[in-house]
Amino acid sequence: MGFWIFPFKPMKINDSLLGSLKLEDYVLEKKYDGYRALLIVEEAGFKLFTRQKVELPIPNNLRPQIESLRLPPGTVLDGELWTPSSRGSWTHDRNVVCSLTFWDVIAFNGKSVGSNTLEERRAILENLLGAGTENVGMVIQEPVTKERIEEIRKEAMEHRVASQSRSGFVHGVVLKRKGSPRRDNPNRSVEHADWMKLVYWAQN
Repeated sequence: MGFWIFPFKPMKINDSLLGSLKLEDYVLEKKYDGYRALLIVEEAGFKLFTRQKVELPIPNNLRPQIESLRLPPGTVLDGELWTPSSRGSWTHDRNVVCSLTFWDVIAFNGKSVGSNTLEERRAILENLLGAGTENVGMVIQEPVTKERIEEIRKEAMEHRVASQSRSGFVHGVVLKRKGSPRRDNPNRSVEHADWMKLVYWAQN
């Protein structure tokens, strides 16, 4: 593995903080309930890792789809590996159909792009992934409104109730500050308020 950086984490907040934020300074992304996954592409091929540097098995449906994207060596993408069925079930059965949703790029052509703005990194990601594949693609970015946050909360909770499970394909939102760089760390993954998450858990 020729390139590694510990990716920073979103800071967990609650609804009470929303009133003090200038929402127009952020973009909104859905937070998927899965495993944080770094896709590292080298000359010898590609691998997936957790943010703790643990290699992840690649579900069978995803390997040919990733190959079809023909990502150049020196690419490192940041995203989530997830399935709307049982969370982590693919670790025991690689035939479970999974999705890989990317939200950021850490390196391109062997060079870090962490100091680039959120918008510049998004443009690189769009260029790399294009329209994506059936199960590999980019998270949608949206304007932040309290109404949209409530819609996603409802979606997440209804799925959890219907599936009778603590896991679900969406379990919150992440707010990302416009114009922000990445806040990765060479030693460990740390939280930073440039990314803030609201996580919704099932009600008893």
